[in-house]
Amino acid sequence: MAAIASLTLARSRFGVSLPVLVALVAFATVLASGATLLGDPDTFWHIVAGRWIIAHHAVPRIDIFSNSVPGTPWVAHEWLAETVFAPLYDRFGWNGPVLATALAFAASLAILTRALLRWLEPVHALAFMATSWAMALPHLLTRPHVLALPILIFWFAALAQARSNARAPSLWLAPLMALWANLHGGYVVGLVFAGLFAGEAVLLAPGRAARLVALRRWAPFVGLSILAALATPHFLEGLYFPFQLIRMKFALSVLVEWQSPNFQTIQPLEIWLMLALALTFGFGVRLPPTRIAMLLLLLHMSLAHQRHAELLGLVAPLLVAEPIAELLRRRRAVAASALDETFAALAGRAGVFGCVGVGLFAAALGLVFLAHPLLRKPDGYAPAAALDAAKAAHLRGPVFNDYDFGGYLIFSGVAPFIDGRADMYGDAFIKRYVEATRGINDDLPKLLDDYHIAWTLLGANTTAATLMAHRPGWSRLYADDTAIIDVRDSAAP
Repeated sequence: MAAIASLTLARSRFGVSLPVLVALVAFATVLASGATLLGDPDTFWHIVAGRWIIAHHAVPRIDIFSNSVPGTPWVAHEWLAETVFAPLYDRFGWNGPVLATALAFAASLAILTRALLRWLEPVHALAFMATSWAMALPHLLTRPHVLALPILIFWFAALAQARSNARAPSLWLAPLMALWANLHGGYVVGLVFAGLFAGEAVLLAPGRAARLVALRRWAPFVGLSILAALATPHFLEGLYFPFQLIRMKFALSVLVEWQSPNFQTIQPLEIWLMLALALTFGFGVRLPPTRIAMLLLLLHMSLAHQRHAELLGLVAPLLVAEPIAELLRRRRAVAASALDETFAALAGRAGVFGCVGVGLFAAALGLVFLAHPLLRKPDGYAPAAALDAAKAAHLRGPVFNDYDFGGYLIFSGVAPFIDGRADMYGDAFIKRYVEATRGINDDLPKLLDDYHIAWTLLGANTTAATLMAHRPGWSRLYADDTAIIDVRDSAAP
């Protein structure tokens, strides 16, 4: 295989480059996924929150949606992403947010591919990119975190490149943290790893004088990054938010995306681990202790909460690319094939005409996508028929709802008892709700009385719906395969 280190700065022989082509393929693939990206109940309330922010020119500081805890402090840490999704939905329907998701994900993979080509030959860079794509797929939904992915990858790529060049990142990178902090609470991971990279620079510096130089180089960047992270409507509360969430032990144990991965079924993380072990044992990959510590931290996060597997998949290649590239160069003993040479010719930077051509093609794909309205298929998050029945029956008063129905209720103008903002409701509230609705205790009747619930909207075949079927003083109004409505007799219209 031809060495690629000297080629990555040259122009691509074909006018387009691998990162641009990766972006185009990813963009088209995500658009083809269509409604599958909408399989999350939180998308509904994110759109409503974005509308509220735009209409009021302010970010909510307290709960403005629920019937159970109105006025409770709320850290709307994804407010900026919500102001992107809301107008896109209002203008283009569901096609708009899905298009934004496709663009963000395509940009993320393009940035990752370009970063990997700094160290790896094209075939290897594409292989790492493919594993990253696979790891991100389970969590690829139209949610705010996707809009922050290009920033996440650019951030880690810049940190890795700075370490490779034995310098600190440019101070101009730090303000990017302010944008990240207003898009999604995951920015704290970027701050933590900035500190870890700084620690690596100091620990691995040869001698006390070199360590002091490394400290003087990295300290301003880390400090400025922390200051930039405070440039949000929530200031210190935004920085404190992720740590508050981590302490919600009960909620994290029952919310699916925060649970540990279930290895009784095939998981992308399992395949990733097997490939990592094969690479380590089969090729003798050796990493600095600091990089091993970073990888173990990411692995721990992924094993503790399955949603972090995406983070592991996207970041790990940037942590190991340079050591693996050195190993592969030492072991390389074969001539370049025609396929290798073609990939090498594409590894350079794209030309203006190539970028314009691909951009026009992607724009055409986007326009075709927007011209065909995307319809959400009936799912367990949108009890549309049940809510229509409730409106037809002129139900009034507070509703007690299934957790997954909360977003749709907000979207439909009905104040829910609970929704996807688990961090706002708090661990004690979530615990009481879950134990009551799962029949772990006999608290459900008291819970309904304490909050003066007039009617319930619960998932079909759930324990809570079964319990409600036998409650005296309640009558069943509606039932289908998605949801069941029970009404308190004293509140019946």
